[in-house]
Amino acid sequence: MRRVTDNVYAECYFTGCNPSYLVTSEGVVMFDTPQQPIDAVRWRERLQEHGPIRYLINTEPHIDHISGNAYFPGVEVIGQAGIQPRYEQSIPQMISPERLELLKQNDPDSVWLFNHPDYPPNPPTRTFTDELTLHLGNHTIQCTHLPGHTAPQTAIYLPEEGVLITGDNIFQRTKTWLQECDPWEWLDALRVIETYDTAAIIPGHGEVCDYRYVQEQRQVVENWIGAVEEFVRRGLTEEEALQQPAPAADPYPLGQRLHHLTDRVNAMNVSNLYKRIIARQEAARSN
Repeated sequence: MRRVTDNVYAECYFTGCNPSYLVTSEGVVMFDTPQQPIDAVRWRERLQEHGPIRYLINTEPHIDHISGNAYFPGVEVIGQAGIQPRYEQSIPQMISPERLELLKQNDPDSVWLFNHPDYPPNPPTRTFTDELTLHLGNHTIQCTHLPGHTAPQTAIYLPEEGVLITGDNIFQRTKTWLQECDPWEWLDALRVIETYDTAAIIPGHGEVCDYRYVQEQRQVVENWIGAVEEFVRRGLTEEEALQQPAPAADPYPLGQRLHHLTDRVNAMNVSNLYKRIIARQEAARSN
């Protein structure tokens, strides 16, 4: 557990994303949830030591950010409008036999909590399109839609604490996943992130950082774009591009117990960027 400020805490060492929370005079606001069921239940107990959990805000629709929602029954869940349908689409994967088998192998303490009747799926029930501002106690919680890593990606700014929660628009010194992003939107989002008055950034993965890391994240995204643009320039098909050595676009390894997925992530990154670069070129020619 990392105490980021007097009232903001984050966990950077769970399997999956970095969940975090804000303690106010009227209760707790949490941001994303632990992926593993046993971590989620323990996390809930820790948060309740500070008071009732009033809101849960999801920054994106990937399972490592939302699957733990189930273990916070009765808490109002908030997300950008695009997160809600993605949550519903992910339910079969979250309760799949394949996920159960992985828990049996890698996290047996979580097995008894898997698909437990007391913890049904818990999707966002309150949504916003562009921005949503909440007030709780003496704190302001500003949610802003910043598409990048995913289309419904959300940043959460806590002005009284000087903290920005970016979700996976920032991977701090861990391998960047670009498997579904629009990379040019992501670069735009990073420019917005740099405008916030922050003392600390809580990224989706990796250690807590500050605004100085944004330039490094931008460089990684630009490196990936450039590497795949070079495949296209050479006239490679997507299948041929996927047979090339992985681009040296990102100096960092996968973090948080995900290192075994490195080859898969590289392939997904190449495939997504290849399609988007081709589509962008075709759109430019048609104009």
